Amino acid sequence: MQGRRTVSKARPLVLWFCLAVCAGAQNVRDVQKSEELYSPLPPPPSGPVARTNAKPTGGLTFASLRQIAFRHNPALAQARARLEAARGKQTQAGLYPNPTIGYHGMQIGLQGTAGQQGMFASQRIVTGNKLQLDTEIAARFVDSEHFQFHSAEQRILTDLQIRSWDVLAAEWRVRLTEELATIGEEVVQSTQRLIDAGQATQNDLLQAQIKADESRILHDNARNSSTAAWRKLAVTAGVSELSPQPLAEELDARLPDLTWDHAQAIVLTNHPLLRAARARAVGARTAVCRAEVEPVPDVNVFVSHRHNNVTDEEVTNVQVGVPVPVFNRNQGNIHAARAEWVRACQEVRQVELRLKDQLATSWKRYLNARQQVERYRQQMVPRAKQSLKLVTDGYDQGQVQYLAVLTAQETFLRVNLRYIDALSELRAATSLIEGRLLSGSLTSNRGDLMRTQ
Repeated sequence: MQGRRTVSKARPLVLWFCLAVCAGAQNVRDVQKSEELYSPLPPPPSGPVARTNAKPTGGLTFASLRQIAFRHNPALAQARARLEAARGKQTQAGLYPNPTIGYHGMQIGLQGTAGQQGMFASQRIVTGNKLQLDTEIAARFVDSEHFQFHSAEQRILTDLQIRSWDVLAAEWRVRLTEELATIGEEVVQSTQRLIDAGQATQNDLLQAQIKADESRILHDNARNSSTAAWRKLAVTAGVSELSPQPLAEELDARLPDLTWDHAQAIVLTNHPLLRAARARAVGARTAVCRAEVEPVPDVNVFVSHRHNNVTDEEVTNVQVGVPVPVFNRNQGNIHAARAEWVRACQEVRQVELRLKDQLATSWKRYLNARQQVERYRQQMVPRAKQSLKLVTDGYDQGQVQYLAVLTAQETFLRVNLRYIDALSELRAATSLIEGRLLSGSLTSNRGDLMRTQ
């Protein structure tokens, strides 16, 4: 009977505890509203590099490679995990402190009784808008990770584009060296016919055979390079193997024609790393406000209810306490938060300057490659091809010495290889600019802009 009375008298304590739990639930709803308020900003618009240059005739398109990479590339999975971790911290930052409940026994054994038996509950009441400020700070870091996620996406896209061009360049070198090897074999046959006609020497035949063997070695090396380029493309896509197949792109088709103003607009407008730095700066400013309200004391409430078995009475204790900010007014943390805010603001400026510096380098690469491609395509490659044809035709008729054939072959090979190199350089520089200078998805650290391919 006495125990039943104790439980009945303890109902106010239970009701108080339920109110505390309801207050915590209300705070969860407040956090959810805060999450909606501070949800990540929409992704920055995709640059031109994100658009496929696919031909309508089919083949492995850039869009297909992108889908494969977005499913398998570990860099994107890591960025997504960091984003989810930041969202979890945002939720945790706004949760209200849990109440504490427990058993309370005093004077047990007094006059042969159970003394005072009961329950207690305590709750810390947060003041100064601290939880909302903590949530807002965490939300800014969610925004930062959101833009870092888009940065990882863009790195993958840029790397895929560059390595796709590398594959096309390697395949072009295979075709070029195969053509040169075929020409070498034809020169050997022509030399043999000239020997039979008494118009060439055995030494000419040996030289032609050596040159044909060298051309075949170059062709084998080019095929090995093509295989390596496909493997690198597969690694960038996050898969172990990628069977060589036609790509729905052409190395020398629709060459880019950028202007400086266009390049600046691509790189500096809504750059994900710049937006991430700005989000961190806003979070650092909010952290200053949070540090300044830290001295506002939280209220600690303690309530206990006991049944005194000696006097058969119910006893309730209420205790309310607040820390007095006399010695510790959070001075050091406020000073540190303000310094961190200054650093975060300067980081925004630093990222912007780094972007401009990297853009100047990439723009120089683009201009040099563009000029070389135009000169090779319009003048040097056609002339080298025409020269080789004239010399080989003349040699077949016995009108040209073999030394002239050798010189024409070397010129043809050198000019075409450099033309392919210039095309590859032009495509790489353009991809970096259109990719906002973000590359190195498998090697770069967070915050890095551009890595050498």
